[in-house]
Amino acid sequence: MYGKYKDGEITPIQSYIILISIMIGTGILGLSRIVAAVSRQDAWISVLVNGIFISIIMAIMVFTISKFKELNFLEYVCHLLSKPVGYTITIGFIAYSILATGTIIRFVSEMIGTWFLPITPIYVISAITVITTIYMTRKGLTVLARFNEVIAFMLIPFALLVFVSYTELNFVYIKPIGGSGIKNIMAGVVPSFYAFGGYEIMMIVYPYISNKKKPILKYSVLSMLLVTLFYGGTVFFHIALFGPDEIQRVLFPAINYIGAVDFPLVERMEIFFTVFWSFTVLSTVALQYMTANILLQSVFKNDKTSLYAYILSPIVFAISLIPKNTVDVAEMGDQVGRLTIFFSMILPLLLFFTYLIRKRRAIKK
Repeated sequence: MYGKYKDGEITPIQSYIILISIMIGTGILGLSRIVAAVSRQDAWISVLVNGIFISIIMAIMVFTISKFKELNFLEYVCHLLSKPVGYTITIGFIAYSILATGTIIRFVSEMIGTWFLPITPIYVISAITVITTIYMTRKGLTVLARFNEVIAFMLIPFALLVFVSYTELNFVYIKPIGGSGIKNIMAGVVPSFYAFGGYEIMMIVYPYISNKKKPILKYSVLSMLLVTLFYGGTVFFHIALFGPDEIQRVLFPAINYIGAVDFPLVERMEIFFTVFWSFTVLSTVALQYMTANILLQSVFKNDKTSLYAYILSPIVFAISLIPKNTVDVAEMGDQVGRLTIFFSMILPLLLFFTYLIRKRRAIKK
């Protein structure tokens, strides 16, 4: 049975905030450019389609794990798929979370180095980010969830920045709606999927939710749809400003979009955007890191995650130093994205259908 540990619980509201926080991270910066390369002016439609599909996956995920309220991830995966498979998947999930953490840390370091500290070596910025991540996670999930509640308030002005260039938009770039064709729109769903990565954390944190009588499935799906609307609106406005061709020459449309408008009191608003974004991504990093800590805790049946927060730090730091340049970071991100497909889509569906098959067999008996 799953045991509740001290300071290990989170509220249902905190679980929804965690979902939003972990998804709105590095993916937002280049999302418009990546999807528009496939879907052209209909990139925003691809994002919306993808968001609806992922919301269905979330509903399936929460439905399945809600049937095992007292079991943690390792325990219910072992129950459904057998013990050897359960341990293999859990260890794979740990490796995936560590790799994702190291990759995001390097991405953050590249951004901070480019915009704020161009002379500071990348390894120094990465080391500071790792230390910050340890500090954020060493007290457990409860404290990290509270930090995310604070970050949620920062996301409000972050989201409003989507509308700052409204007067500069040219909606001709969006037309004809659907002109790229169904095939290209559906093809654009794949690269947009990576930007939503991280929602699989619900499979890990669900056992820690204190009041499971709340409509967790309903509000988890609403959290996904909220992120979908934010991403879809962001891509729509970016394409309306730059156009599907020009946006291919913009490395980070989200930042250049903010810089396209002159603010009366603030010069270089994109710097402020980057500051807000940095805090948001730190939250993403900490949540991915916390996932690995929680899973290691379940494997070794330890009462605290703080031990693993320190043990994993050298590994994460070493991973963040593997890429030699920004291109390598992007390629590493693509590799992590492919792993995301398994843990956030294939695994929930596998658990769901296994549960249905076992339930049907039990009814027949």
